[in-house]
Amino acid sequence: TFNDHAGSTKSYLYTREWHYELAPVDFVPVREEITTSYEKGAARTVVMHDGSQVRFRKVPEDYDPHDRTAVYSYYRKRQQQGEVVTGLLYIEESSSDMHSMNGTVETPLSELPYEDLCPGSEVLEALQDQFR
Repeated sequence: TFNDHAGSTKSYLYTREWHYELAPVDFVPVREEITTSYEKGAARTVVMHDGSQVRFRKVPEDYDPHDRTAVYSYYRKRQQQGEVVTGLLYIEESSSDMHSMNGTVETPLSELPYEDLCPGSEVLEALQDQFR
């Protein structure tokens, strides 16, 4: 709905005329869920639906997610061996959480009253004016 006007290279008409694919979209057939479980520090090869294989390795019990250099070293070593590391990989203690960075509210949106979620066209107009 955005940029759908004459002169826009992202409009519906322009993409139809130039056959420009905005996003590669493929059909993904419904398949049975692939699950696995394995112990900390262990590796497990999982066969995908197309027959390809992915080797996962869970971080070991003594793994320290606070040491950035060690985490990166461990990750690169496993990657060079063709493994995908799983588990809690890294914790940055000094960073803010998503809620404080984005200034979100404590109450889940599903629990907010309609009036707070949809304050009216005047409020929307004032918000849009900030970006003009």
